[in-house]
Amino acid sequence: MITGTERLLYLGIDVGSTTVKAVVIDDKENVLFSTYQRHMSEVRKKIISILNEIIENFPAARFKISLTGSGALSLCTKLNVPFVQEVIASSLSIKKQIPDADVIIELGGEDAKLTFLTSGTDLRMNETCAGGT
Repeated sequence: MITGTERLLYLGIDVGSTTVKAVVIDDKENVLFSTYQRHMSEVRKKIISILNEIIENFPAARFKISLTGSGALSLCTKLNVPFVQEVIASSLSIKKQIPDADVIIELGGEDAKLTFLTSGTDLRMNETCAGGT
């Protein structure tokens, strides 16, 4: 069991078209837990399973939660938690972690995105399923 004795931790969940990803970090941005799992179109069951695993690992912790991804918007509304648009989330993270990065290439289960970071932020996205990329 991982301890999280009454401290505030940060939980990010990305609900994509084929997978659910989750990460727990502390206030120093140390990764304490992460998972990447296919949901097989059972999104709700997979999220509940992942949340139960997090609760088991951090029974005494409090969490600040944000969600992103194509399947997260309706969940955020129901749970009254913040939604962060995925291009914004990845751009902010990459700019912080890899400040010299010029472009982000993301191949998802539903689409492919190119986000250019030089001279502002410019997004290019395919119009059809990413399976054809």
